[in-house]
Amino acid sequence: MKHAVPERRKPYKMLEQALADGWESVHNIPLKGEGEFVVLTLSGLIKLARNRKVHRITRKADGYGPARTTVVSVRTGNYLGAIAWRWPDPEIDKALLL
Repeated sequence: MKHAVPERRKPYKMLEQALADGWESVHNIPLKGEGEFVVLTLSGLIKLARNRKVHRITRKADGYGPARTTVVSVRTGNYLGAIAWRWPDPEIDKALLL
């Protein structure tokens, strides 16, 4: 049996929807020492992260996706390409905050 071709992710559409839902742009993402926050990654994941940078440095939008910045996952320490962020909400982000 053939399977359906998976729909390709659309990072610009994901960012547009996130901003409409109250997420913030990476241009004002918290810096080192300002706490942990929830990010929407370029691949569509939602992770708890922190920033190790003391200056806001973003990569410009290109063919791969919208403007983004690198942050670090709180749980694994992996680098993540964040396209949007927000402060954690204990009601919504229970699984992330455990």
